[in-house]
Amino acid sequence: MLEDKKAALDQGHRLEVDPNGLMTLSPTGVRRRKLVRLLPLRALMIIAFTLLTFKGFLLFQLGLATYTAKVTAMAKGDTMDQIGAYLMQIEPVTLWLYEVIRFIAGQ
Repeated sequence: MLEDKKAALDQGHRLEVDPNGLMTLSPTGVRRRKLVRLLPLRALMIIAFTLLTFKGFLLFQLGLATYTAKVTAMAKGDTMDQIGAYLMQIEPVTLWLYEVIRFIAGQ
């Protein structure tokens, strides 16, 4: 019984304080990967929203033709430029944000 609890605590645990003020270790199950602990889903969603909004504003500021020309030029560059071009290509979400920004700006 004690060995089972030690094995479960080795998988991950949390320190809890009960109503009497006694601190106990309780097992939490299988450990999550460290990346998941460092960047929870909410933070990843905020980062994705921010980057997509940035792309929408950049597309609005440069215009469709200039933006497309710059992304095409990046695609012809070295590996990092190609990765950047892939990430900066116009996808439906960016295009939708561009249309929303154009509507708000009155253009």
